[in-house]
Amino acid sequence: MGAYSKLQAVNEMLLFSGETPVNSLTASTGVDTSIAVDILDQKTLDAQARGLANNITIRDYTLEATGKINLQNSSTLISANLITLVESGHKDIQYARVVTKNWGTNSIPYFFNLTDNTDQFAAGTYTAELMLKIDWQDMDTPVQKEIIMQACRQYQMLTQGDGAVDNYIAQLELYYGAKARGSDVKSKAYNLFNMHSIAHKATNRNIRYDRNKHRFPNLYK
Repeated sequence: MGAYSKLQAVNEMLLFSGETPVNSLTASTGVDTSIAVDILDQKTLDAQARGLANNITIRDYTLEATGKINLQNSSTLISANLITLVESGHKDIQYARVVTKNWGTNSIPYFFNLTDNTDQFAAGTYTAELMLKIDWQDMDTPVQKEIIMQACRQYQMLTQGDGAVDNYIAQLELYYGAKARGSDVKSKAYNLFNMHSIAHKATNRNIRYDRNKHRFPNLYK
């Protein structure tokens, strides 16, 4: 749980722009506050979209018979990646490319076999990596502070456009950004014996070649 409330974050944005802090985000506090909240929400989503220690999870989906792999509501899902390799019915491709479809407000995304043009998967267990949206208060404090600095900088440039203040906030953004990334890496606890799939993709430079070799065997004879 983070130490900063959303109200504290917005008030810091207002203060860096020389504006008066507010006592509540739920009351009618004016257009400037609404803009600040929108910017903070966008920066929060941007941070979560890069994959944090507390918003990535692994889920197993078991199909008793051929069927569709539905994911959770898109209002709580940022992205999904099917880790289990799916064999393709195409004669020249061994493994299919699987994507996520049906993004939209309050819709239910599902995995789609793009190679074979179908949303039906054979019976079995499929492992997926999900990136979830989490509430502001559930984020780690260093990550919260980095987001606040990013939001402060954008809000200040949109409302005031002061170059000197922007330079000052930029230095704070770099400082807190480094602390946030260090804290996140520590929380993920990567090592050679416990390699998360995202880290594995970043360090194993041959994974693209290996997967393509399986998908397009005729190209690698």
